[in-house]
Amino acid sequence: MTSYKEALHKVLKVSKANKKKEFIKNVKNETISENIYAKKDNPSFNNSLLDGFVFKSSDTKKNSHFKLNGELAVGQNKKIKYVKNTCYRVSTGGKIIPPYDCMLPYEQVEVIDGLIEIPKKIKKFNNVRLRGSDFKKGDLLIKKNQKITPAKKLLIKSSGNENIQIYETPNIILFCSGDEISDKIVFNDKVINSIPEYINSYREVYNFKFRYLGVVKDNKNSINKIFSKIKNLNNTIIVSTGGVSAGHKDYFPKFLRQKKYKILFHRIGMQPGRPTLFATKNNNYYFGLPGNPISSIVGFHFLIAPLILSMQNLKINMKSHKISHNYKKNPDLTELRRGLVTKSGIKIIPDQESYKLNSLVKANCWLLLDQKSNFIKKGEKVKYIDYEN
Repeated sequence: MTSYKEALHKVLKVSKANKKKEFIKNVKNETISENIYAKKDNPSFNNSLLDGFVFKSSDTKKNSHFKLNGELAVGQNKKIKYVKNTCYRVSTGGKIIPPYDCMLPYEQVEVIDGLIEIPKKIKKFNNVRLRGSDFKKGDLLIKKNQKITPAKKLLIKSSGNENIQIYETPNIILFCSGDEISDKIVFNDKVINSIPEYINSYREVYNFKFRYLGVVKDNKNSINKIFSKIKNLNNTIIVSTGGVSAGHKDYFPKFLRQKKYKILFHRIGMQPGRPTLFATKNNNYYFGLPGNPISSIVGFHFLIAPLILSMQNLKINMKSHKISHNYKKNPDLTELRRGLVTKSGIKIIPDQESYKLNSLVKANCWLLLDQKSNFIKKGEKVKYIDYEN
């Protein structure tokens, strides 16, 4: 049986991160695949920090007077003639045109007999936002392999970059198998299927496109029909739930071999999720997850999510914290448990069976317990991922 560590290694080994150019206006939650450099200075010219008047600093001295020679409006790029002891009215962001090189706001000057009186000598570049003081053309602004954010998007466009290179957003196709499950809300013996909603809710967290194909009956004809809908794919993650264990209606392993999928592992030394299957074909990835909801969720977080991130050259955000109590575990398995992170440590909460859903909302993290011992002592460091990762 493949260990969890070996299984994850096999998944990540075959992952491919495809790149493409995209206009910045169309980029949403993708990962940048190139370093971003400024294509212009910011500010692109010397400009006024405040509303007020601009002066030539060498003309200024205590209680000196200046004739108002006009106005430097925002967006204006006119030539002006310098006359000694003159000034110009300027608005915030207005261009400071040489030889004028400093300014004072309205509240720091007096208007006396039509002249502008200043209280003291003004230093060069006083209240002036200098060209390139934020960043200069050629400066490295953002290193590659970072997720785009609104702030990064603003910076990229403001620096003159119209399009950038990003990693393609992974595609996930999901279908769920089982005569016992229903996508509709029912009040009979059917199991209400909520896995599509759960996986889709992580679309923004991990950045992937999602398509759900519905419930597949436990028979060969239904399986053939669903696979006829997923032809001509490339670099797509196909996920099914159910049909991968050892029951007489668990058709998927045999079916995948017939369809020339290469099965890299089937059955993992982890709990829950032991029957999990992983296969590849034509640059596509196939995960067969167990039908129990918690087993499916564990497979998503600890195998599929790392692949999604790897396809964007990112990694899962694995953390560590001390456990707040003693815990007895199976030394031959990697146990994946629902836990509650507090300042004092992590608690493994009760009701860990793979069919129990109520404990999900009482936890806030998933623990990865891969110790080879059969006992974890209170205070020992354990690995975990946050629900929101």
